[in-house]
Amino acid sequence: MNPRYAILDLGTNTFHLLIAEMKPDKSFEILFKAEEFVKLGEDGVEQIGANAFARGIEQMRKYRKVVDEFQPQQVIGFGTAAIRRASNGDDFIRAVKEVLPMELVKISGDEEAELIYLGVRQAINIDEQPLLIMDIGGGSTEFIIANHEKIFWKQSFPLGGSVLKQRFHHREPIAAADQVNLVCHLQNELQSLLQQVQNFPVKHLIGASGSFDTLSQMVSENFYGQQVNPLQTSTEISLRDFYRLAEHLIQSTMEERLKMKGLIWFRAEMIVVAAILAGYVVETCNIRKITRSAFALKEGVLWKISQ
Repeated sequence: MNPRYAILDLGTNTFHLLIAEMKPDKSFEILFKAEEFVKLGEDGVEQIGANAFARGIEQMRKYRKVVDEFQPQQVIGFGTAAIRRASNGDDFIRAVKEVLPMELVKISGDEEAELIYLGVRQAINIDEQPLLIMDIGGGSTEFIIANHEKIFWKQSFPLGGSVLKQRFHHREPIAAADQVNLVCHLQNELQSLLQQVQNFPVKHLIGASGSFDTLSQMVSENFYGQQVNPLQTSTEISLRDFYRLAEHLIQSTMEERLKMKGLIWFRAEMIVVAAILAGYVVETCNIRKITRSAFALKEGVLWKISQ
């Protein structure tokens, strides 16, 4: 029987579970994949609040039932921004392991960025030209400049959707003054990214994980009347469609967003600041092509296991 692995990515907003079977040729078949909204960072990323802590543990009980059903040989978990930054992150890890025994570690932003790159590299044919990979999480956003062979630069920034929403998105629709303040904040925080783009000019942006999954799905459903093929490991988002959608989101209220096609309810809160962040990067880095990758951290972990 081929070995099975369960990979858990415990993020600031969502908890992900991926169960896959490794083939003899080192490829893998995904048997189960899910993401559940936990909102671990609802009280900020300095401490996991009592309600969020309880929700996280309850979700792990649900995932335990799934893991037991598939009986993987190994269960591996990763705590990202909220868990690595929270003062009670270690307490949460201990509580999780009591519910679902596993190898569960806090990973640094650099480690997270590398795993994202390894995942993306399996979903997209990357050539020798440097490109920019971007993963907007709840507590942090990772940037990687890389080609098919190696990473030239990587960095994690405390610019996650949950963090930016709490700080800058106070009214519906988002106020013009808050937009200006958010962009000024991005200019200050992303100086090292802008410097590296001078050293390694990039034209192609690859967006990984939830926010880009959402943008891709919304473009497909709202502008073309169709669902994104779940078997596709990557999809293109034209610059024209990206800007059209971003403008639509920025002008919308929460009530209006909840009715939009392709937008999962739990992403409606943070998709506006995510769109502004992505738009800032597209503009300042002179991006000419956007691709969404269906693979990210979890698939990167699987690749490392297979080596």
